[in-house]
Amino acid sequence: MLRKSTIWKLPLLAGLLVVQSACGSESLNSRVLVVYARNSRDSEAVARYYAHARHIPAAHLCAIKLPNPDAVLLSAEDYERNVKTPVGDCIESAGTEKILYIVLAYLRPFRVDPGGLHNYALDSYLADIWDFYSSKPFAPVPGPTHPYYADHHARDNVFLPFVSLADYRAQPDSSLIYSVWRLDGPTPDIARSLVDKAIKAEAAHGPVGQACIDERVDPEGSPDEGYSAGEWDLHRAAQFLAAAGIEVLEDQRPTEFGTPPSTNCPNTALYAGWYKYGNYNDAFTWNDGAIGFHLDSGSMLDAREGQSWSVNALKRGITVTSGAMSEPYLVGLPRPAGVFHDLLAGANAGDAFLRNTRFLKWMIINIGDPLYTPFKGGKKKP
Repeated sequence: MLRKSTIWKLPLLAGLLVVQSACGSESLNSRVLVVYARNSRDSEAVARYYAHARHIPAAHLCAIKLPNPDAVLLSAEDYERNVKTPVGDCIESAGTEKILYIVLAYLRPFRVDPGGLHNYALDSYLADIWDFYSSKPFAPVPGPTHPYYADHHARDNVFLPFVSLADYRAQPDSSLIYSVWRLDGPTPDIARSLVDKAIKAEAAHGPVGQACIDERVDPEGSPDEGYSAGEWDLHRAAQFLAAAGIEVLEDQRPTEFGTPPSTNCPNTALYAGWYKYGNYNDAFTWNDGAIGFHLDSGSMLDAREGQSWSVNALKRGITVTSGAMSEPYLVGLPRPAGVFHDLLAGANAGDAFLRNTRFLKWMIINIGDPLYTPFKGGKKKP
């Protein structure tokens, strides 16, 4: 079933169209730590480019030396010695309470083996650098959700009001966790362009174009569990976007956009959907500021090369994406309804994705500028 430009009659949810409290991205520039490999010219160049573009204090540039800046995997020993310890020192120097976002600037290692159990996302480990969430690797799957996670219930249409990471961290009982992002992609130029496109879209009051939501079936009548939970998340995402006045193309057929009978998704501003492993259909034309992510078990196998969805979206111009570098299970992927719910409330990308990804020390990598706020002040229906 294909639905286009449908406006659902649903109540505005608490927090959906409220202004992000106290902390627009202008006041968050000093709460970013930019990490780069000092033995990689490209990494340092991207870091300095980002810091200049976002007016991030020079003291928040964190240089680390990697044993091999071209490697994709770090051992537990190399992670502790060459990443965790020096990044921790940089955070302490800037202020452990002050830093909210860690940006890895074109920094190649993205996998860490903390003890021969699995390869995990380096980024997700740094998000819990002080081990508040967990001091041990998860195997086979995490149990607890991290403390900033918003446990929405898509089928019942119950969504928590948005709370910024800054406001969460200001609470006396909060945990010192961080939203970790990469400026990366197949080339350094693509990494730098993520910053330019985010700033350009903010100046235009958000990305221009339509939202495309790719389900496989209509979830009505299905329980909010198993794969049906993913269908409910996508379906609610389509409803939120349409209620905010965004043109929505919602496809409820088993084929992906770009595979007949499903159509292409031109003029793309926002996207979420699934499911074909290790595949990217060239069905999108990503406008400046476009945010999109694909729910599959290997959507971010490598941000530089390969057949996975995210790297090919980066090649073709997406501004923000997120994906799994290894099997995350459906419950470990970012939840589309919650991500778009919070973006429409005025959240920046760094807050929206962290708040709607259940686990840390797990498999998810986020690519883009965490300060990017596509709908400052909240997106209201025109």
